[in-house]
Amino acid sequence: MILIFCAFGAELWPLRSLLTDTKPLTGDELRGFQGRAGGSDVVLIASGIGIRRARQAAALALDRLDGVNRVIMTGVAGALRADLPIGRVVLADRLLVRRDEEFAVEAEVETPVSHREPFAAALQAAQISFAVGPVLTSRRVIAKVADKRRAYQALGAIAVDMESAPIALEAARRELPFICLRTIMDTAGDEIEGAHLADENGRVRLLPAAAALITQPRLLAASIRLMRNLRSATRSMTEALAAVLNSKP
Repeated sequence: MILIFCAFGAELWPLRSLLTDTKPLTGDELRGFQGRAGGSDVVLIASGIGIRRARQAAALALDRLDGVNRVIMTGVAGALRADLPIGRVVLADRLLVRRDEEFAVEAEVETPVSHREPFAAALQAAQISFAVGPVLTSRRVIAKVADKRRAYQALGAIAVDMESAPIALEAARRELPFICLRTIMDTAGDEIEGAHLADENGRVRLLPAAAALITQPRLLAASIRLMRNLRSATRSMTEALAAVLNSKP
C-alpha cells in the first residue's frame, strides 16, 4: 500500500482524481480517501497545514493502516533557489526541519538514492522537468525575498514547505521507504503578502485579515495571484504524481 500525504483540500481534490474504486476514509481523525492507482492500493490523506498537524497525522495513519510499504509527501512549496519557476517539480534528496524562525536546522533526514531513482526515472520518462535538492520544512511561511535568499544560502534548501520533514522522520523511524515530491507555488523572487495573517498551523486570523484587506487593497490582488499560482502548482503536482504511480516505482 502507498500512503500519500498532502496538506489541505486544494491539494487533496486534484489527487483524488488519480484514484479508482475511491471511497472516503472512515472515522473522524483521518481525512482523505482510499482507492487504487497504477495497480497498487493507495491511501491519500490531508494532514492539515503545519509541522504539528503533519507529525500527528503521520503517526496516526501509520499506527492504523496495515500494509504500508511506501510513503509519499506531496503538495505545493515555495522556491528558495532563484531558477525554480511556478509549477516546477522538486524531488527532495534531504528533508530539513527549520529551528523555530532561525536560519538553522533542527533535524534532517536523507532520502536514499534507491528511493529517489525510480521516481526520477518516471518523471524523465514522462518528460516532466524537475529539480533535485534539499527541501526545508518551516513552522511559518518564509514570505520575504531576503529571507528566502538567506534560507537558501545558509541551509542549501531549494524549496520550503510546512509538513514534509516530520512525515519523513516518522517514516524513517519505522524503516519505511519515503519520497518527497513537491511543486513550486511561489518563486524565490515572490514576496508573499499577508503571510503574517496566518499562524504556524496555516490558520488565517479572520478579523486582522478583514482589516488588512480594507487598509491594504493590494492584498486582494496578491491573493488572486497566489490562487492562480496554486492552480498551476497543483496541476503540475497531479501530473507528476500520476507519472510515478503509473510507472509503479
